[in-house]
Amino acid sequence: FCNSCVGFHCFGTSHQGGYSHDAVVHALQKCGIRHIDTAKRYGCESLLQKAIKESGVKREDLWITTKLWHSDYGYENTTKACLESCERLGVDYLGHWWRQCLC
Repeated sequence: FCNSCVGFHCFGTSHQGGYSHDAVVHALQKCGIRHIDTAKRYGCESLLQKAIKESGVKREDLWITTKLWHSDYGYENTTKACLESCERLGVDYLGHWWRQCLC
């Protein structure tokens, strides 16, 4: 199911302004990347939704990781944040959801 063992975070999905739509689409279409690693804090989840759709790669062929920001801790906030990330990404489920490190 997955041609890529390396996450896609380093190829243009970090922090809005550093996002590269064409690079994401190219990596999904031409390079076989199937793991996208992003976060609410990066500000590009909704942009990634557009790139995923444009790429034509099926949702079930992708492993999508995003992260919980510290201001969203707590049961209700965490649930809301997860649903909002799914909505911004245009997906019904996530492959993995990390707690954002405050290092």
